[in-house]
Amino acid sequence: MSTEPGTRKMNCTQCGAGLDVLGGGRVRVHICSYCGSELDVQDDYKVIQQFRDLKRPETPFDLGMVGMLWDVPFTVIGTMAWEERYGGQTWNWVDHQIFSPTHGYAWLTVEDGFVTFARKTRDMPMPALISTATIENSEKRPTVRMDGKTWRYYGSGTARPTFIEGEFNYRPNMHDQIGYVSLVAGERMLDIVTSAEEREYEIVSLPDQWSLFESFGVDADRIAPPRGPHVLQPLDRTALQYFVRNLAIAAAVVALVLGLFFLAQGERVVQSETVRAASGVVLPFEITTGNRLTQIEVWMDAYNSWAWFEAELLNAEGEAVAAYEDGVEYYAGREGGESWSEGSQRAKTRLHLPEGRYTLEVSFAEGQVDWARGKVAEQLQVTVKQGLVNAWWMLAAALFFAVIGGAFLFQRAWHEKKRWAGSDWSDE
Repeated sequence: MSTEPGTRKMNCTQCGAGLDVLGGGRVRVHICSYCGSELDVQDDYKVIQQFRDLKRPETPFDLGMVGMLWDVPFTVIGTMAWEERYGGQTWNWVDHQIFSPTHGYAWLTVEDGFVTFARKTRDMPMPALISTATIENSEKRPTVRMDGKTWRYYGSGTARPTFIEGEFNYRPNMHDQIGYVSLVAGERMLDIVTSAEEREYEIVSLPDQWSLFESFGVDADRIAPPRGPHVLQPLDRTALQYFVRNLAIAAAVVALVLGLFFLAQGERVVQSETVRAASGVVLPFEITTGNRLTQIEVWMDAYNSWAWFEAELLNAEGEAVAAYEDGVEYYAGREGGESWSEGSQRAKTRLHLPEGRYTLEVSFAEGQVDWARGKVAEQLQVTVKQGLVNAWWMLAAALFFAVIGGAFLFQRAWHEKKRWAGSDWSDE
């Protein structure tokens, strides 16, 4: 444990115990760690009152510990435990007043395994106070403006002390009761603290926890596991992780744009007239872009039914170069006041064809109604396009990169949800 070298000593005027004097010239009272007497520092340590049988709180800090916070040495001079009760639940935390000869007084607060640093500020938010009525009646999360930032409501409540020990630059009392409203902007918190005598504003930040514990010489077995993340703890990512996230999102956008562009490629070579399905279609055409895909699209007016057709492709010499079977299946209706549909009345087939002349023969094979108010396909139309590019691999790449980028975004959203999980505000 690190302690302040050359600390002055004095004896308690009530029990005679030796006490360290740690807190500088603005200390008003000293509560004896042995007998609980509150001594008036400014009146020769006269006994003001005595606190007996107080339960010592769990905390990793002791009076006299010295550590560095943002390259400034601070000494732990006081300990004050608090309790808040509401709705059958109880919350506890411990405030430690700390002192620096160059930077004055501040607070370390131990709660839920985290240690925060708080200092009073003379800046005043607008509005200066958020009342209980405002919180209860507001439809949106209350906010205030200060330092050019919007501070969002996090929590509020009323607490009372359960333990007091050490030196303080004001006079604490076991009968004190404070009300607080906490608001958050980025990595800082604004606490509006109201007592019977005054209203104060404090800025709270979250120091690097392990550096803090190491600096104050805290034993590892005294460090409670955090219940986190803390609301002031942003998602910590490396520069490489940010690069990978941004690269994945950019790659997904580029791949999607290229995929849609490729899907839009192609020119219509020929389209048959709409004929009776039973008659079939014989459609001659010529391919002039043999280095790309040719698409054969068959449309049939099946409704709440399915229809099957057979297709054969002949070259200029009348030889079969491809033959296949396919079908369409389409269903639609209304349910619960809403329209729905599934399936398609179009069947598409893509294949590589060398340049040349071809004849496509499409004939209706069979069909069947298997849904209410359906009808068997009666009409048929065939369309041939050439010059198409297979864009599905590009769309698959877009999906792949989108999943990677989305994982980063989901991680941040999940972290933000966990950060604000301790708030007593609900948007529901």
